[in-house]
Amino acid sequence: MYFNQSSAAIMIFQDDHLFKSNAAAQQLVKKYHLSPGYLLQIVKNQWRQDEAQRLTATAVTLPVAKGHLHLSLFYRVLDPDQGVYALTAENHQQQQHLSSIEHQHLLNRYINRAHEKERQRISQDLHDSIAQGVYSAIMGVRRIAQDQLSAQQVQTTSQTIEIQLQQTLAEIKAMALDIRPAVLDSFGLVPAIKALAKRLQANSGVTINVLATDKSDIHLSQDGQNVLYRVCQEAINNALRHAQPSEINVLVSNHPHFVQMQVLDDGSGFDLSQYGGFNGHSLGLMNMKERVTALNGFFKISSHPNEGTTVTVKFPFNK
Repeated sequence: MYFNQSSAAIMIFQDDHLFKSNAAAQQLVKKYHLSPGYLLQIVKNQWRQDEAQRLTATAVTLPVAKGHLHLSLFYRVLDPDQGVYALTAENHQQQQHLSSIEHQHLLNRYINRAHEKERQRISQDLHDSIAQGVYSAIMGVRRIAQDQLSAQQVQTTSQTIEIQLQQTLAEIKAMALDIRPAVLDSFGLVPAIKALAKRLQANSGVTINVLATDKSDIHLSQDGQNVLYRVCQEAINNALRHAQPSEINVLVSNHPHFVQMQVLDDGSGFDLSQYGGFNGHSLGLMNMKERVTALNGFFKISSHPNEGTTVTVKFPFNK
């Protein structure tokens, strides 16, 4: 079954004559007009250099009609007495294509999970905070309308409703800032990052400094600015949630051919090797990386336990 269903081209020879080949081998030979005997001779020449080996491999590049074909050839003796041996050929381009498809499927699953996680967070905030605040205000209005209250009670209830609605409005504005800050559209990247840092510093008590060269975002497209802002937001929030830092610094600098942003914290740090899979902590890291690489940017995280973390992003000028 493996012989027939394998994506690798497998050819069985006996005394230098092709005895049997699977569908992948037949397709490879037909598509590129290859000679099985020629492929066999290439790898046998390599194999004869060390006859003690019974399994060998070699990489070859063959000219074909539309460029070059890169193959890995594996030669293995199956029955030396009967002169039977197998030749396996793997197409590098095909393997890269399959790997690319597999990576894309993995990325799609990751994106769906990240989006669903964000939807759940927004839904929970709307239900637990916004909806409850509005419901409380409705109950107060009904009490004024239906109950026989004194003037003093009406005034007290009205003030309570107003305070509740003000708190709910503040929560709505905070959610809107998380989803899409207006200052980013109106004033650009650096002012938006400074506003973000000011808000998170007020909420957390952790010192957050933003150091930026003048007009450091002027050469970036809107997409580039959006991604830098989101990476900065994610990096700061990760540090506040997991690293217990005393200080966070955001550096935005304009170089001759690229814009660079670094987010540095002096927190507990972590072992990068432990966050390569799809777990709760790594989703944020992968989200940052995919946002950057999708726009041909450079992304790097440097961290060690008890030595803090540095997130670095570079974008070429693309505006």
